[in-house]
Amino acid sequence: MNCIRIAILVSVLILNTKAYGQESVSFGYKSFFSAVIVSNMEISVDWYRSVFKLQVKERMNEDGSGFKVVILQSEKFLLELIENKSTLDRKKILAGKPPETQLQGLFKIGFIVDDMDACISHLSSLNVNIDRVYKDAMGKRNFMITDPDGNLLQFFD
Repeated sequence: MNCIRIAILVSVLILNTKAYGQESVSFGYKSFFSAVIVSNMEISVDWYRSVFKLQVKERMNEDGSGFKVVILQSEKFLLELIENKSTLDRKKILAGKPPETQLQGLFKIGFIVDDMDACISHLSSLNVNIDRVYKDAMGKRNFMITDPDGNLLQFFD
């Protein structure tokens, strides 16, 4: 649990930092999409559709290969779900390791929400578990949830 608290603290500090000791990049950019490896495509499609009100844009299946892709979208978010039967299971890899052990790579996806109370209410109505809502020194709230495969998603005021 200390690892999660440290990760949240670091995230809050980074979000509240205006400069990183370097000038901003000389080109414009914005987030385009995120991709998540899932173990069961239909369970994940249903979960992400219900949580984010996403619609299926495209489905791609490689017959016989165990490889599936579903692109989900809304006006604000594009998500690629990938099911590949040759991927390794995070729970099996971490079995027997200390509870705070993490794998290298993407740790979580973060979202800023317009109405934190509405977000919490929506997730609660879907029986999505919110262990704790954290509040920073400025009174801004954030919390984390997990998708069906244990991938972390964090929401900020």
